[in-house]
Amino acid sequence: MIKINKVLFVVLIATLLLVTGCSNNSSTAGKNTAGQTAENPKNSEPRKGGSLVVAYDSDVSNYDPILGNSGNDHPLLYPVYDTLVNYNANLEPQPGLAESWDTPDDKTIILHLRKGVNFHDGTPFNADAVKFNLERVRSKESKVSDLSNVESVEVVDPQTVKLHLKQPDSSIILALSDRSGMMVSPAAVQKFGADFSQNPVGTGPYKMVKWVRNGEIQFEANKDYWQKGLPYLDKITAKIMPDENTRLNALKSGQIQFYWNVSPDNSQVLKNDKNIVLDSKMKVAFYNIYLNTKMAPFDKKEVRQALQYAIDRDSLVKALTFGEGESANQTFPSDYWAASPEMKINYDPEKSKELLKQAGVENVKFDMFVPTAPFYQRLAEAIKGQVKEAGFTINLLPMELTKGVALYFNEKQLPANLTAWTGRPDPQQTISLFLGGKGFYNVGGETTAKKEELISKAAASYDQKERAKLYGEINEIAMAEEAMTIPIMFTPSIAAMSPKVKGFEGTLLGKPKFSYLWLEQ
Repeated sequence: MIKINKVLFVVLIATLLLVTGCSNNSSTAGKNTAGQTAENPKNSEPRKGGSLVVAYDSDVSNYDPILGNSGNDHPLLYPVYDTLVNYNANLEPQPGLAESWDTPDDKTIILHLRKGVNFHDGTPFNADAVKFNLERVRSKESKVSDLSNVESVEVVDPQTVKLHLKQPDSSIILALSDRSGMMVSPAAVQKFGADFSQNPVGTGPYKMVKWVRNGEIQFEANKDYWQKGLPYLDKITAKIMPDENTRLNALKSGQIQFYWNVSPDNSQVLKNDKNIVLDSKMKVAFYNIYLNTKMAPFDKKEVRQALQYAIDRDSLVKALTFGEGESANQTFPSDYWAASPEMKINYDPEKSKELLKQAGVENVKFDMFVPTAPFYQRLAEAIKGQVKEAGFTINLLPMELTKGVALYFNEKQLPANLTAWTGRPDPQQTISLFLGGKGFYNVGGETTAKKEELISKAAASYDQKERAKLYGEINEIAMAEEAMTIPIMFTPSIAAMSPKVKGFEGTLLGKPKFSYLWLEQ
């Protein structure tokens, strides 16, 4: 049985996400920083110039922020698009293109914009541009639903925008550090139309100058960037390398200087390599089996519940992450303020068998998409072996990540998908997008009236303790009662880089920002 501790832990002061930026009658002002590591106190002073080559495991799904469908997109979007709000390593809101904000009441957010910022095409960034962008996020063509509670956007003056909310929504501020807050040039959208994604224009530190699909993306420094002295590098090239061994060999041979998503087994080896620097930080993302609850066999609740109990998460963590990961029993890692620390999904194959009998079946066979990356393949094979005891037979469908994601989320052709929930800056975004009945990532739309009521209550609360309690109740319904999705494990985000690469800082979100890196001679 899944249990939730009735007494929630006192939340960490370091993660007072919205109190620091969104409390009533409050204002958040900050340094002239976009939230990334622009300083490097542990090393020598940053230097200008040079080119960096990074390896990334998947191509961007779409260069238009409102049309992309992969959580892996962000690191390739960040160089081009500044966001209205940023976040630090602990997911606390930080100034971005909005240098401060006020919440005079719980249904009004006032954004105070930076002056003297231009898009790459020379057109001005101002309140009209923000209104254009936020209304575009809320349009029918958009795949972004984070601003569904925004009723209207008002231009107060060229540097001030007022958001009128339909109801209180505690996630809005940090949602503006995600796709919703990525500012695109209105003039470029009007000029290129449907071809805008091939010609992206933002205010970011780099301009995208070349994109070879599934090959490489080239960025050149924005010499008129609004943060003086930044960016440090003249050029960044992102090589798309789905195979980790290819990334690793490229790093060791000097073809690249930075690669992301180091697997646990490779991290054990690289720890002893003096020519490589590792950066590791636990993240809110987790490996998960998405279930289409409108497709057989997962249209039966008992079958979903049976699968939930058929997986030995602790054994998977020990075997595949050398104990560095953590079992996922809910949507948040245990040390995050939004988690219910004692929530646990027990491994119980006998209960799984009983649930299948209740569903009128004894053996269940289903197809499951799995990315071709080696860690995913090992995880999939391990899960396949575990659940066989309870009566499940999984037919694994290995394929390239963006193709599989499109088949599952967009075309809805597959019953199961073993990938990862990549996390969001604010926990309400995860709850709404991942567990909400209308959430994009809840393909089957599985929900209950009680869960929707709790989601609305959490959105309306700015009190962190209350929000954490509500998230616990929501997870109980989603994981135990609905079994709408199958969380597997949390793992740390690990970056590997040459010792010459400086300025990197991992974040709890687990999405690397390499726009402000620099190279030591």
